[in-house]
Amino acid sequence: MSSNIARLLLAFFLATITLALPTPSTTSKQNSVPLNGLPDPGALSLKYITLGVGTQNYSCSAAGAIPTSIGAVADLYDASMLMSPSKLSLIPSFAAVAYSTHTWFDLPTLGHHWFSAAGVPTFDLEGKGFLSAKKVSGVPAPSGCIASSIDWLFLEDDGRGVSRNVQAVYRVETAGGNPPATCSKAGVVKVPYAAEYWFYG
Repeated sequence: MSSNIARLLLAFFLATITLALPTPSTTSKQNSVPLNGLPDPGALSLKYITLGVGTQNYSCSAAGAIPTSIGAVADLYDASMLMSPSKLSLIPSFAAVAYSTHTWFDLPTLGHHWFSAAGVPTFDLEGKGFLSAKKVSGVPAPSGCIASSIDWLFLEDDGRGVSRNVQAVYRVETAGGNPPATCSKAGVVKVPYAAEYWFYG
């Protein structure tokens, strides 16, 4: 399937289900990033919108223990078409549909997200940007999101001097990713999730 056909089908599909989905987002005046209590981007400019699809990872010391977060791994797909004013209505349902249908809509890969050995959230946009980040703020996923969705976050450059072309990122419109309340056994638990990552510079 060609990329153009896939994107047309995506737009049609999302347009037909948007009315049936909750729309928890409240947006800022700057580039319409959904905030829901996160800090406004201020003078920063929107560079990319990506669809992140991967796993939130947790460590379990034993059966019955409370899972401990050990980071995440995700592929980042270029969803910058959502930057168009005519597509903003698709924002609340984009990650939720990807999570529910296990499809990335034939979007091109823009980069990858992982945590370093030191626990630093890292985003590599494959030559277009690199962000070594620190968490600035987080809020619970709004009630309209899919159940057990991870928090929405605002992260910015951690000041180590390795970031390039991007200074901050929002993780919003999350779907899934929260661990079970307790571990069923010792080991690593990988919980699927999807989210939008909005990169600013």
